[in-house]
Amino acid sequence: MLISFIALTGFRNYNQGENIEFSCMKTHKASNTCHFNFKVDGAKYRYVDIGCKFNSKRDEVIKKAKEGTIALSKDWKIECPEPKEQKNEGGLK
Repeated sequence: MLISFIALTGFRNYNQGENIEFSCMKTHKASNTCHFNFKVDGAKYRYVDIGCKFNSKRDEVIKKAKEGTIALSKDWKIECPEPKEQKNEGGLK
């Protein structure tokens, strides 16, 4: 019974979809790798493309990440700049 439960739940394809937010892509020229940074439910994840095969196919990597067909690693190796909130100095408009 336990083995069948593990088999049924362990090999399911999860569609992340709405939970994944693409943050940025950075290229590390010395190692010829492209780092695609994502946020999944606020946690930082990355996909490292060795050889930068998907450098010009950014949308394809994002689509695969949302479908759950590529492996994402925890934490970012290369940080992305966080967008700064703009302060309204002139008061209310």
